[in-house]
Amino acid sequence: MKTHASRMAGLILGLAVGAGSAFAGEAMKSVSYEGTCLAPIAAYKDGMPSGVGAEGLSPEQKLIKLTADFRSAMDAFREVQSCHQNLFSESGASEEFATLYAGTRETSRVFALLQSEFERSVEDMSAAALDNVAPAAGEGAEADIAGEAAMMSTMEILMDSYMALERSQEFSKTLVQVSG
Repeated sequence: MKTHASRMAGLILGLAVGAGSAFAGEAMKSVSYEGTCLAPIAAYKDGMPSGVGAEGLSPEQKLIKLTADFRSAMDAFREVQSCHQNLFSESGASEEFATLYAGTRETSRVFALLQSEFERSVEDMSAAALDNVAPAAGEGAEADIAGEAAMMSTMEILMDSYMALERSQEFSKTLVQVSG
């Protein structure tokens, strides 16, 4: 039964994603966040909250905060996905099809928005973070241990952010497939 429910939920999600973005405006009008499966992502329906608490932070610190915020958003989307699967399993497709369809469409729309904003921000912040770090050693110069450590730290932060982006791309596939 769970496999059947997952397949039907996957079909509904596939239809929702495949119908195109023209429906996005209509979905916004007919989708309710409060008291529904979409409640965990209500704060993200218009995109990532911009720069909240990032004032005065270095580019590296901003990137760390942005990545942590994006991971929190990913957790919220996992919650929504689980709720949609449970809704389908409990009530069946015929009873809640319209709600499930609208909800999955909205989930896909909001996730695509967040993912593209995060990717764009990471690219912009990566350049700023790398500009902020002096080369560890230049031509004819001695190695700068502090510069080398700063470069390594920045590279680790960038790697972490790009790994979060990669995980989001994998998760995006589950929004369409809903395997179980």
